[in-house]
Amino acid sequence: MTKSQRTVEDRWIPTTCGVCYSVCALKVHRVNGTVIKIEGNPDSATNRGRLCPRGVSGIMALYDPNRVDVPLKRTNPEKGLNVDPGWVEITWEEALDAVATRLAKIRRDDPRKLLLTGTVTTQDEVPFAKLFAMTFGTPNGWNSGAGNHCGTAEHLFGALLHASWSKLPDPDHCRYFLNFGTGAGFGTYYCVSGMAQRVAEARVRGMRHVSIDPFLSPSAEKADEWIPLRPGTDGAFALAMLQVLLNELGVYDADYLKHHTNAPYLIGDNGLYIRDPEQQIPLIWDPVDGGEKPFDDPAVKEFALEGEFKVNGSTARPAFAILREHLKSFTPEWAESVTTVSAATIRRIAREFGEEARIGSTIMLDGHVLPYRPVAVMYFKGAQGHKNALLTCMALELLTEVVGASNVPGGLLGMNSCSLGYPETGQLKWSPKADRDGLMITGRWPNPPPPYPPREVKGPETIDLRAMIPTCPGSSGALPVVMADPERFKVPYKIEMNLHVGSNYVMTFADPKAVEEAFRDVFQVSFALFLDESTYLSDIVLPAASYLERLSHTADWISSNIPVGEWCYHLRQPVVETIGQRRNVCEVLLELAERLEMRDEFYNIVNLMLGLKPPYALDASRRHSWEEIVDRRYKSLFGEERGLEWFKEHGLIKWPKKVEEVYWKPFSKTRVPVYFEWFKTVGEKVEGMRQKLGIELDTSAFQPLPEWRPCRSHDKTGSDHSFYAIYYKFPMQTFSGTYDNPWLDEVCSIDRFAYGVAINAEAAREKGIQEGDWIEITSMTTGHTVRGRAALTEGIHPEVIAIGGCGGHWSKYLPIASKEGKGLCFEWLMPVGLDNVDIPSLTQDQCVRVKVAKAGEQP
Repeated sequence: MTKSQRTVEDRWIPTTCGVCYSVCALKVHRVNGTVIKIEGNPDSATNRGRLCPRGVSGIMALYDPNRVDVPLKRTNPEKGLNVDPGWVEITWEEALDAVATRLAKIRRDDPRKLLLTGTVTTQDEVPFAKLFAMTFGTPNGWNSGAGNHCGTAEHLFGALLHASWSKLPDPDHCRYFLNFGTGAGFGTYYCVSGMAQRVAEARVRGMRHVSIDPFLSPSAEKADEWIPLRPGTDGAFALAMLQVLLNELGVYDADYLKHHTNAPYLIGDNGLYIRDPEQQIPLIWDPVDGGEKPFDDPAVKEFALEGEFKVNGSTARPAFAILREHLKSFTPEWAESVTTVSAATIRRIAREFGEEARIGSTIMLDGHVLPYRPVAVMYFKGAQGHKNALLTCMALELLTEVVGASNVPGGLLGMNSCSLGYPETGQLKWSPKADRDGLMITGRWPNPPPPYPPREVKGPETIDLRAMIPTCPGSSGALPVVMADPERFKVPYKIEMNLHVGSNYVMTFADPKAVEEAFRDVFQVSFALFLDESTYLSDIVLPAASYLERLSHTADWISSNIPVGEWCYHLRQPVVETIGQRRNVCEVLLELAERLEMRDEFYNIVNLMLGLKPPYALDASRRHSWEEIVDRRYKSLFGEERGLEWFKEHGLIKWPKKVEEVYWKPFSKTRVPVYFEWFKTVGEKVEGMRQKLGIELDTSAFQPLPEWRPCRSHDKTGSDHSFYAIYYKFPMQTFSGTYDNPWLDEVCSIDRFAYGVAINAEAAREKGIQEGDWIEITSMTTGHTVRGRAALTEGIHPEVIAIGGCGGHWSKYLPIASKEGKGLCFEWLMPVGLDNVDIPSLTQDQCVRVKVAKAGEQP
């Protein structure tokens, strides 16, 4: 028999990756029903044909013999982090009956007793599960696996200043990239593969990359300059830069501040806006006419940024003048003692940044003369993952705002903040708009409603305090604390059931033992690819289809699209039939909705949230298949001719972005805050609710201007706990979910930092530690100890040890990941508790004080 006779099928199938949240486009090679290769799709603007190691390795997860392939039920009533559940196989019918029966009981009693946990890597399943939860009637949801560990506070400021979940430097025009510890453009963060290519091109073009990071990380090692600083002090560095720019050098974009921010708004002695008595519109001072006017008065001739005035019997000053005065104490000399970075270096970086901002310069793009500000400031988990998150983010963001580099050519771009829509249908159209105070409201937000305008401060209606603290835009670091003792927080119910979709939350939040305590008595149903550590707490495990086995309803989300170039929307379709008894989570949720008799409500929610209107709206008089729902979703966006069958063949659709979409700020009448007045009023309401309920919360960080506050680890002293422990992301793994992949394991085994512990070479030698030695790291706060191999380097702050990713698995069902030496579980070192949380953003503090010692027994 010839080779051609043996080959019945040989196809390349377009789909999208699901190993992280970047949703890169794939071409999957299938021969005779078996996937033999995965490549990037060169037609996609998102990743331009390239893939990271994780994307290429997806074939291993598809065919992994350790996958969950049948429904399982617990037989051991005892639950624990390493207690064998005693799994037995059951049928799908038995599983669905048990799940539906319990859900029905909870819904009759109190729907809020249901919790949905997920992860950001399942950008199709979790959003649809949120619609299910919304219909069910529960407000309780939690993302882990990233979630609270990423950008809770950063996302808040993304909404307030950039109308976007996140942002990236303009890869086409940026000249000076000031990077506070992110992997943006270097293999992690958003739009991974696409931005890596574009940032590489920008560096060839001459863009300078300055990395401020405690560790010479995978991004820092590709910088033109690396500046190590003490963890958690990024905000102090930024405050000192602001002081130099505004008060020493006088470098700021006055025109931008006057017309695109609230810098000219008059502030009274109480720290709030002076408002027009009749319309309650914020007032400004017009120095030409010598009087106050509403900020939007057409008769305004000029906006004062400095001065002191008498308005309505009160003393008033422009917000910008108050900001400049506020910054005077944050000198580089002060910051040197906090950050360990010399005052001279801070001044130099501020000067370089201010000069490269080229304030007053313009650029011509597609016939539009636009401001040209080729500088960008990026930060994410490393800088914001601390107890001082809100105030740190505010300081870092103001660097961009004071020089006018926000959403203009060369500057910092919101990830697709403005879209004029697909030309043939007008769908996928959104843009920022202004409220009565002139401040910007996002045009599109992945978790509606957006953080601004602020929601009403309510009592403890949710299990994570988010109803009480509306400035938290994402996952809450308070959830395990409140779950463990709801009565303490006056929550009138307990979580009885966890609908668990793909998140290994036990390993990706904080102290696993404390998390276990919060979840142990909860009935847990897990949609799982593998029996990881969190499934040890499950009662039923349902075999989930992987991204290569399922059809998705999402045409992508805003942060997977590259911020420049082209709009590009893809299809995720199965490239093989599901293996074993694996099922698409979305199809299972449709079945549960039927069993709970929720079809009418569920279809209404789906129609509303997915924008399905006649003739594509779901009809509750009959049951719709999952394929039909996906087909209607694509047709509603792109027209009758481009439904599911069209996308199965073509894989994606794209069209050019317009200048008005990419660099939307000069075309917009919206303003953004440089003085966060409403933080003060929201904080007062939160404090009032706290006192009413008798809850202990520190609400003092609700401030309109930034300052620096120490992390909990900065306050901890002790000669034996002399190191700060941090962890970082690297391109070979996605959170905790990929460590059992043999291809990725092989790659990580080559890199001594991937599974090892980076430690300063001199500091290590002082403790008698040599390269490759096993060391023990003990947390001052949790008391737990983790073990790893020492990787000595000069590329780390002498007070710091750095641990990569989310290794250190212990599930016996993960035979590769659970071997000793496959990384460390950093979460054993992190405490759970509100004293370790930034209250305004509910961000978990992620740096801890530890003791480091050579292990007594060396393997």
